[in-house]
Amino acid sequence: MALVHHDPQDGILTTRIGQAEITVRPEPPASAGKAPVILLRLDAPMLDTLAAAYLDPDEARHLAQALLR
Repeated sequence: MALVHHDPQDGILTTRIGQAEITVRPEPPASAGKAPVILLRLDAPMLDTLAAAYLDPDEARHLAQALLR
């Protein structure tokens, strides 16, 4: 997986696998009193698909740990 873009200032990580692009970035809370979320977005133009998931910080941490194993 080749790293395409990573900016520690804004926390955005973008990478590519073939023509698919994967973006991971923090998003502000949806409303007052809510925790911020992590956006995981997969854009696969060859398959004409776009998928996105909003993860809370614990879910994002668990996913990152699983991917690193």
